[in-house]
Amino acid sequence: MPSVVPVSPLVVLCLIAALVSGAIGTVAWREGTEPGSKSLSVLLFAATLWAASYAVALTTFDLSLRFWFQLPIEVAQAIIAPAWFAFSLSYTGRGELLTRRLVAGLLLFPAITVVALVTNPIHGLLWTNYHLDPVFGAATVRFDPSLWYHLHAVYGYVIIGSGLVLVVEMLAERLSRYRSQAVALAIGSTAPTVAHVAHTFGLGPLRMVNFTPVALSVTGATFGYALYRFQLFGLSPATGRLGRRAAIDDVAVGVLVLDRENRIVDANKAATSLLDLDAAVAFDPLSSVLPGVDLDDDRQLVDVTVDRRRRTYEVTVSPVTDQHERRLGRTVTVSDVTGRVRRRQRLEVLNRVLRHNLRNDMTVVIGYADMVSDRLPPDQRDAADTIRARSNELLSLGEKARTVERVMAGIDEGSRFDAVETVQAAVSTVNEEFDASTVTIDAPESLPVTGSEPAAKLLVRELVENALAHGGGDPAVRVSLCDVGSDLVICVEDDGPGVPDYERSVVETGSESPLQHGSGLGLWAVRWTVNSLGGELEFDVDEGTTATVRLPHWCRPEDDAAASET
Repeated sequence: MPSVVPVSPLVVLCLIAALVSGAIGTVAWREGTEPGSKSLSVLLFAATLWAASYAVALTTFDLSLRFWFQLPIEVAQAIIAPAWFAFSLSYTGRGELLTRRLVAGLLLFPAITVVALVTNPIHGLLWTNYHLDPVFGAATVRFDPSLWYHLHAVYGYVIIGSGLVLVVEMLAERLSRYRSQAVALAIGSTAPTVAHVAHTFGLGPLRMVNFTPVALSVTGATFGYALYRFQLFGLSPATGRLGRRAAIDDVAVGVLVLDRENRIVDANKAATSLLDLDAAVAFDPLSSVLPGVDLDDDRQLVDVTVDRRRRTYEVTVSPVTDQHERRLGRTVTVSDVTGRVRRRQRLEVLNRVLRHNLRNDMTVVIGYADMVSDRLPPDQRDAADTIRARSNELLSLGEKARTVERVMAGIDEGSRFDAVETVQAAVSTVNEEFDASTVTIDAPESLPVTGSEPAAKLLVRELVENALAHGGGDPAVRVSLCDVGSDLVICVEDDGPGVPDYERSVVETGSESPLQHGSGLGLWAVRWTVNSLGGELEFDVDEGTTATVRLPHWCRPEDDAAASET
């Protein structure tokens, strides 16, 4: 009966390593759309080739045949180091560095080594004294390494170490979501590297055994764990790094980076477009491309002539410091605000001219209307009265526009006041204008709040005026005031037909058109004010109209409000 030759445990370990690496490599290949997935799968397939080839080689005791199994092993080794480096670049968001020229350069040295292996019996550049030295029932070999063998090993260590530095860098960046991934990848890449160093330099009692293929099973296991447990490709740090880069390169805001001497060392695409720059701008002083900038001023407007056109840029200056708070340079962001500045200038001029001329001319019109009315018989004074009434409405509209502008300008200036007293004062003012109407107030005796008192007056006055103006003959209007949590809630209710749909809809949608527009400024003033205060405005039309304004955090205790302002 023929005897059964036992299988060496080294062979079993290598086959297990091959199966693990191959399985994980297949999974990585299926994730081919993620950064680094293809490179990782190539690495693991090379590890599979190495482990499987070494397993077969360990069963071959014919020295001449055993030598040729070194060829697939060396090919696998030649692929692993560049594949790991390519994965590290892609995985950490530096994939743009992985050019064809770089890949060719990384593979050049290993390719020469494969040729040197085939021709080694002639020149002995890799090793000499190649002979069998069996252990554990496996066909292990020993040899005397030559210079090229050590050079190739060191080359691989440098490439793998460089990739490892990129991965470990994630730990230093405190990216908590990727830290577990980085640890798994670091362990997976370190284990076979340590085993290869031990074999290359003859460290340990079993110098004839190359445990690197076995250690590659650790690589497969840790990488597989990272794939399934930490979503290796689902949570790739490349997304964050590339996202930050896109935010700088693709955003419409120009970004310039200056050194200590205020010379330009970098500029994004938007900056080169806004300032009409080219590659020759590197290390040019900022003053040569953006004159008039005060680098001691954080934010400023600068007028510059670009391509024979006058442009206005908003410039923001920020320091660049190291970990010791030493200033290394500055970043300068540049935004083209020419259109915004010109529109604001036009609006300011139009606003000033219209208000000034409207007030003066309407005063003249009212004066002449009075003169005409005095000279006409009583039964013919209706036209003069209409002129006077409409002129007074236009004057009131101009004053309302001035009030809205003043309130909006100081909307952020908060103070502590009694909301009940403010509402009472606003309602009293409106009652004087609509003396035939009734406005009641439903509120506690006192309600201290922190916010903009002019804004509160404006809101109450405009909502009550609209309720009276659109409420029919003599509507009953009720103003209620209460606190809901820390929010101030103001409700204005009327029992009339209420605000027309077309008036309410344009304010709710926030836009007007030639065919759909409001007739006045009051509701727009309410909407602008509420939006500026971060509040909510709602209309409820059901047997009258109820306008509800909710102003967040106005009813906080005085201590909390003061603390938030500081």
